[in-house]
Amino acid sequence: MTLFFLVVGLDLRQEMATGFLSDPKKATVPVVAACGGVAVPALIFWTINSSSPELAHGWTVPTATDIAFPITVLTLVSRRGSGELRAFLMTLAVVDDIIGIGLIAIVYSHLTSPWPVFVLAACLLSWFLLIRMRRPIWPLIAAIGLIAWYAMLSAGVHPTLSGVAVGLLTPARPAFREMTSRAECYRGKLSPWSAMLALPVFAFFAMGIPLGGIGAHELGSTVFLVILIGLVVGKPLGIMLAARLCTAVGLSLDDGMRWRDLLGVAQLCGIGFTVLFLMADLAFSHSAQSSQYADTAKLAVLIGSLISCLLGVLIISANRHADKRHTWCV
Repeated sequence: MTLFFLVVGLDLRQEMATGFLSDPKKATVPVVAACGGVAVPALIFWTINSSSPELAHGWTVPTATDIAFPITVLTLVSRRGSGELRAFLMTLAVVDDIIGIGLIAIVYSHLTSPWPVFVLAACLLSWFLLIRMRRPIWPLIAAIGLIAWYAMLSAGVHPTLSGVAVGLLTPARPAFREMTSRAECYRGKLSPWSAMLALPVFAFFAMGIPLGGIGAHELGSTVFLVILIGLVVGKPLGIMLAARLCTAVGLSLDDGMRWRDLLGVAQLCGIGFTVLFLMADLAFSHSAQSSQYADTAKLAVLIGSLISCLLGVLIISANRHADKRHTWCV
């Protein structure tokens, strides 16, 4: 997963330098919408499970959005996916990932020793300097990355965050007469490895749900139902309410973007396979009983993501067909 989060870090760095996140005016609505999409499902989960501290610890599980999958689906089912909607969804998903990374760092990381932090700081400073050389010394840079990963693990911080850290320290503007920035170049080279190797391997091990141990009791449990509702209903509801709040205070959606188009995008944001599997493991990993909750949570994430995908496709397809009928009538 560290490779996946490294690609996320590079993506964040590029977006902050040259993408939607570099323009506060354009980024405000999707940024606020992302916050709403995190807050509402988390609030639903915590409100219903607050009486049980063991279950309430999993309030982060229905919050994160997968970056690649919703954008791929949007591009496949809508010609609008290559324009304003894709940019809005990309910005929303990137901010959602920033929040998810922050939640992992704050909620599921516990500093055990200060000394590895100094090692980590030295590694990050070295990375910052070496990655800006005209000809980076890759064996040394790779070694520094591995040491940073181990230092973060030793410090009690989830080690996947080391990927985000070094990604954010990579230059996002061209230098030394390069055609593209190093963040964009490295992201392009690493993305296939992340998508074709890191994520499938992680999913193979993380999604090992023992279906034989899950029955009607688990499927009717608050863990399963609240995560399912959080992804399918809470996520799009939070996004739409936050976006509506932005327009109420004078902000506006991008030209060419309609509320019914935004509804389809908001529904796709209920797809959260990878990061949510990781959060389920982190949230319910402290006891034997909790491991059963983790399996139930993963199944809820899987089913909720599939339902969100299906509903998003149906909404976007219905909008597309409505546009065709309107064009034909005109």
